[in-house]
Amino acid sequence: MFLRPYKRHKDGKAHTYYALVESVRTDTGPRQHIVAYLGELNHDQQRRWQRTAVFYNRQGDARQLRLFPDDERIPLPDDPDVVRIRLGSVGWTNPRSFGDVWLARWLWGWLHLDEIVARHVPQGRETVAPAEIVAIEVINRLCAPCSEFALAEHWYVSTGLEDLLGVPDAEVTKDRLYRTLDALVKAQEQIENDLKERLGTLFRLEYDLLLYDLTSTYFEGLSESNDLAERGYSRDHRSDCVQVVLALVVTREGFPLAHLTLAGNTRDVQTVETVVTAVETRFGKSQRVWVMDRGMISKQTLAFLSQPGRRYLLALRRSGLSEFQDQLGREGWQRMEEHPEVEVKLVPREEANYLLSRSRPRRQKERAIRRRQRRGLALALKRLERQVTRGRLKNRDKILERVGRLKERFPKARPFVTITVSDSPCRLQWTWDIPEFKAALAGDGVSLMRTNQDGWTSTEFWENYMQLTVVENAFRVLKSHLRLRPVWHHYAGRTEAHIFVCILAYALWSTLAELARRAGLETLIRKPDVEHAEASPQPRPMTPEVILRELGKIKIGDILLETTEGKKLALRRVARPDPEQTRILEALNLELPERLTPDSICSEDSEPKN
Repeated sequence: MFLRPYKRHKDGKAHTYYALVESVRTDTGPRQHIVAYLGELNHDQQRRWQRTAVFYNRQGDARQLRLFPDDERIPLPDDPDVVRIRLGSVGWTNPRSFGDVWLARWLWGWLHLDEIVARHVPQGRETVAPAEIVAIEVINRLCAPCSEFALAEHWYVSTGLEDLLGVPDAEVTKDRLYRTLDALVKAQEQIENDLKERLGTLFRLEYDLLLYDLTSTYFEGLSESNDLAERGYSRDHRSDCVQVVLALVVTREGFPLAHLTLAGNTRDVQTVETVVTAVETRFGKSQRVWVMDRGMISKQTLAFLSQPGRRYLLALRRSGLSEFQDQLGREGWQRMEEHPEVEVKLVPREEANYLLSRSRPRRQKERAIRRRQRRGLALALKRLERQVTRGRLKNRDKILERVGRLKERFPKARPFVTITVSDSPCRLQWTWDIPEFKAALAGDGVSLMRTNQDGWTSTEFWENYMQLTVVENAFRVLKSHLRLRPVWHHYAGRTEAHIFVCILAYALWSTLAELARRAGLETLIRKPDVEHAEASPQPRPMTPEVILRELGKIKIGDILLETTEGKKLALRRVARPDPEQTRILEALNLELPERLTPDSICSEDSEPKN
């Protein structure tokens, strides 16, 4: 490594900048990579560096040494207070990720979560405030999710959080992390309530429309001591594992409002009254509209949501289309302007308002599946008939078993065929219900929604229901990026705390996504317009994942400077951002610090301390 000066003339003045440069070997030959920009060494910069350069001798006596002479124009070769550096021995050591955890820590403070958590999880006799430990866990979940053991043993020391928070690495242990989780889960409701107020103030959120959905996450291990770990319908296709159910309520912008952790065998319809009542108890009962999927539908839930003061928007099951079969072929469908492949029709009734929606791509997909299954069942029945005719299958019970397996194999075609098996002689016959099949084709791609909210147009009706994709995206973020699954904790309380930490990390994620959207941040993705055509860059909104990945490349480390007298100085510096990282920071109106604490000290024969 070496120092490289960069000279620039601006406004008639000469400016000198320094960068720490590393030579690296690549497939195309040696290249020089800038590790850190040290900035301009003007008089202000010299004074800043001068304050950080302290030399400790072997006896422990410290004295301030000058890195630069008082006047650059007058060389002072014999000045004993001037430190002279050997440029050939400049080094860069102890690099750690900084940009991503610095941004996460800024988000944590900007949402006042440091104050909120400290208020509801106060410090007792602990040497480290629980709020700081919670911040470490949430930042880890946002930037590089791992277990508490891996966090304490490897991750924390590999980041700049020790410089940011001032919490020594020795104080971050798995036992302290677990104890903090036990205290955190007791303050879940109070923290969520205060966070709701803060988010509402920052982004002027309206809570007139709430999106509610469920997901599940599975356990690794038997979790025999966990009361919540039960077998149930797994959205992760892990029916071999016990699981818990997560009920999540978010705003239309995607910010979390409340969540509940339920036993893994809890059915969807059983959660509606529990969740709605809990939210109304905590935030008051108002004329908000609850948006839910068809899994929440039952006569009991409809009666509950239809009570005075409650509004709902639900999707009905496909069986409910039978009452609107005559509406499918009539005129009155309205094409959506922003979604031309979708048509909607509003059907007012006395008890509620209904919306029929049909999508051309979805209709084509469902019809293709239905016709493929009908064709497959027809061919399979013909093969079975030939085996019966040729005498290979003579037992009626065996034939019925084969028919049962065919019905299981082709569920989409099963309702439209009637199969009979005669006994003597054994014969296989079937008839297709063609009118019923055509009626089913007419309903392909059609969905039915219901609401007791008056005054909506068909467009508002459809767009409000499509907001459910927001909570579905929240589940994808929780599972894929924040590693909600799998759960390793064997106690119910720590399972709830693990999920709560993921929810807090998602609050930071959704905050960063909203800030990026308002700043107009975009990234260019190369995607070919046609096959074998040259890829053309397409602008896409920049996601929090991209932002954290880019800023995570910014390191913090120690620049080692060896003097001509054989002494060492260590300057702890944050690497300067590259143009893409600078674009992100400027769009978010953030300024990356050059340093956080006084630099490390080196003795004549020792390495710098962290």
